[in-house]
Amino acid sequence: MGYKILGFIVWKGAKWYVGHRVSSRAKRFAAAGAVGVGVGALLVAGASARQKHE
Repeated sequence: MGYKILGFIVWKGAKWYVGHRVSSRAKRFAAAGAVGVGVGALLVAGASARQKHE
């Protein structure tokens, strides 16, 4: 339970820091990168699952 609270505090602190220190353009770039990484991970997982069934 302690790690969950610690993780929550770190997450909120990081969001606050980024919100106050980083420009909105950089935030959009980071969000687009995160979406790209997520899509890439889904594609790799899908290809891996497809190969297991063959």
